[in-house]
Order: sequence, then C-alpha cells, then structure tokens
Amino acid sequence: MADKIMIIGYGSTGKYVLDMIARLPEFEDCEITVVSRTKEDEAQKRINLTRVSAGIFGNYPKIKYISCDINDTEHLSTVLVSESPHVIAYTGRYMKGFKYGEFSYPNGIGYGVWTPMSAVLVAKLMKAVKRSGIDTKVINTSYGDAVSPLLAAYGLAPYTSAGNLNHLIPRIARAYEALADTPAKKADITFVGSHYVNTYISKEGTARGSEYLLNIKGNTKVTDEEIFRRCAEPTASGPERNIMIASDVVMIIRYLLDKSDRVHKFHVPGPFGKTGGYPVLFSRGEMKLDETVFTEEEMTKVNRQSLSCDGIEKTDENGIHFTDEVIGKMKAIFNLDYPKTLPLEDCERFAEKIAEGLMRWKNAQGSGN
Repeated sequence: MADKIMIIGYGSTGKYVLDMIARLPEFEDCEITVVSRTKEDEAQKRINLTRVSAGIFGNYPKIKYISCDINDTEHLSTVLVSESPHVIAYTGRYMKGFKYGEFSYPNGIGYGVWTPMSAVLVAKLMKAVKRSGIDTKVINTSYGDAVSPLLAAYGLAPYTSAGNLNHLIPRIARAYEALADTPAKKADITFVGSHYVNTYISKEGTARGSEYLLNIKGNTKVTDEEIFRRCAEPTASGPERNIMIASDVVMIIRYLLDKSDRVHKFHVPGPFGKTGGYPVLFSRGEMKLDETVFTEEEMTKVNRQSLSCDGIEKTDENGIHFTDEVIGKMKAIFNLDYPKTLPLEDCERFAEKIAEGLMRWKNAQGSGN
C-alpha cells in the first residue's frame, strides 16, 4: 500500500513542499494530495509546473488536488476520511502574505503576540482530524513553540511542528566548521530553545538574554558567543524565506515514512505538544525526544523561559498568557488592547481585531502620520 501525504495550504510554503517532494525519487510511489481553498483551475496550473519539472528529474509523482476551505471543518473531515493520509503537512496562514517580522522585529516585540493568528486554522484542522477519526501524524508550520502546547491543553496537539529552532542548526554547523576546522556535515549539534533564540542569533548573533542549551560533541575549543556571531547571516525576505520551513517539513515527512531501524536526529518546535524547541530522534516512523545530552526536565525549563522572551508566560487549558511587557508594547505601538489571558475559543475573534489594528498602523506609517 502506497504511503499517503497530504499538504493542507497551498501558499509559498505548500508549493515549496510539493516541489521538493516531487523531485525526490523516494516519494515517487507516494500518493500526494494538496488541499486548499484556491480554485481548482488556478491551483492545477501550478501543480502542472511541479509535475513537468519533476519529470525533467525523471520522477512522475501521483498528485491530486482537492479544493476545500479549512474553515469548513465538516467538509474537511469528510476529505480526511476519504483520503486517509498517513502524514499531513499543515502549511496554511491566517493572513496570506502577512509577515510577523515586519511588525515585531523593528519594534522589539516578541513574536508570541501573533499566536492568536497562528492558532486559528491549525486548531480547525486538528478538530477536523479528531472528528474524522483517522490515524495520521500532523506537522504544523505555524509558530509551533506556542501553538502546539496551546492546542495540547485542549486535546488537539499536532504530532509535531516544524521550523524555527532547526533553522539555526546549519548556521551553527557552518560556523563551527570555520572556527574548529571540522566539516559541517560531521558536527553533532544538540540545541534547545524557542523561536526567540532563532530570531536573534540568526539576525544579530546573540541570544539576547534568552536561555538556551547548546552542545557540539567533542567541542573543547570554541565558545557559544564565537559561534553565534558567525550565525548572523542576512537572508532574503518575503515568501522566499519559506523555503527553509518547507525543507523542515519535507525532512520530517521523510523520517516519518522511513520504517527502517536507522536513527535520524533533528530539531523541532512543539513535539508532542511541548513548549519551545527540542532535539528529537526518528526511527521506524516514530519520533521521541533526544535526551542523550540534556534531560527533558532541563529542556522544558529552558524553553519556558525562552518563550517568555517572546511575550508568552505560558499556555494552558485557560489559553495564552501574555507577559505584561508585551501587553504594554502592543497598546503603545499598535493601540491594541491585549488581554492577560486569551482562551483558544476567542483566538479567531481576537485575530480579526489584531489584523485590523495592524492594517491601520501600516496605513498610518505609509501616510507619514
């Protein structure tokens, strides 16, 4: 029986995921279904490009498109039952083309304030999965450091999330290669920390007060500070940046479909609904926390502190608990009244309010007021 992969969301991330999978021979026998609210004729044109380019590589993947609005959880659950994918990659976004960084980074605001927007659609997907009753593993690409534990508190956790912390690993490997004369491919790196750490090490070469855990096997020469300074590499902005998270998704799918005894080490945010980012091990199509260097207790403690730097004190069955600092900044800069605690069921309503406030602010900036 062929492995079945479903990609939900067909923006830039979803397109990159499909392009990569289609070109890799190991996925050629898989059945791939793309689901989004894009009209079928428009989506099919882009999928046809993927098919042709894959054929140039000598691959002829089986790709199907289904038009379905993720907001319609009843229809989505019906689609899930009929397709019964082994793995689902959620790559959607609440606001198409919306980049949190253009609002957060220049204003020194933690990215956790956008969690209400990040949680809305993946929560609907997880409700549809639960309703369908199918056995599948969901990979979430929307701010997993906080969204995964938030959904876990409501019994809706994805299997894992993707991105964020793992984007630092190649940077650290290349920095270590330059400093310790060790091939980047051979650097055995174990790193723990939240999205905040990834943001500031990759942009500024510093963890900016966030706790983290870093171990490079055999390293006795190079300090963390020396490594981090070399990690500050500028990258393209806009949709092109999503090629990184798409790469994460494809590798996780690859590991989940590998039923061999081989062990694959990786770094992910929100595994099993946990807060922040962790090293994990994949084997026989299953994932577990990697505790060979740091204990789960050590990693959990660091991640909770690290996430607070991003503006979130914690997530639990009552919802998202924001820090006083980030509440003050959102009021002062965007004139948005954030509550101390926001329940999951109120996220969609509040996400609409955030979107309206940001558009007002952006328009005011453009007019010079």
